[in-house]
Amino acid sequence: MSKLAIISTMTDIRFDLIMTGNLASGVSREVAISKLATLFKRPPEQVGNLLSGKASRIRKNLSQAELQRYRDAFNKIGVITKALPSSTVTTTENVTAHSSVLSLCPNGTLVLSDDERQHPPVAAPDTDHISVANVGESLNDEHSAPPLPTPDIGHISLAPAGEDLLSSPTSGPVIKPQIAHLSLCGVGTPLLDSKPEIKYRPPKTDHLELQ
Repeated sequence: MSKLAIISTMTDIRFDLIMTGNLASGVSREVAISKLATLFKRPPEQVGNLLSGKASRIRKNLSQAELQRYRDAFNKIGVITKALPSSTVTTTENVTAHSSVLSLCPNGTLVLSDDERQHPPVAAPDTDHISVANVGESLNDEHSAPPLPTPDIGHISLAPAGEDLLSSPTSGPVIKPQIAHLSLCGVGTPLLDSKPEIKYRPPKTDHLELQ
């Protein structure tokens, strides 16, 4: 492609001017609304919605020179703008328009008709390895447990009826406690040491008053 063809292609690109709805740092919203009203020749209450933080398309299908002229004017006011190729915005709008006519079916809705659905054949189960047991036959295939060995009781004998089976304890000397140093107090004798008497002073409430 020649240099002239490249310049011609760039010149043919069209743009849409988008106002982001935001202001540059340090710009007063009231002042910006007043200047926008003068620029658009509209009342301030109508242009105030353009600075609500939502993007709005101000001009479409602009050339490079037209786009730059508009952006310079908005930059002087302090309004942040951006430019998008017109084809990009158009494609986005078409997608949004097509999406608005689509909706999701409720959960469980049959989307395909009976003719559209596939009906795979139901396979019959293989029962050749299965047989019916006789009535009363044990179905447990496990081997029976071996018999338990007989315990050895040769060292055990039976005592006569009424015999005491507990061996009598070995008798030992009785130990008498030493109580010669103990004495009984009279009735009413205090057993605890007397505590020092503590006198409590009532708090001063002269500086207090009820509200």
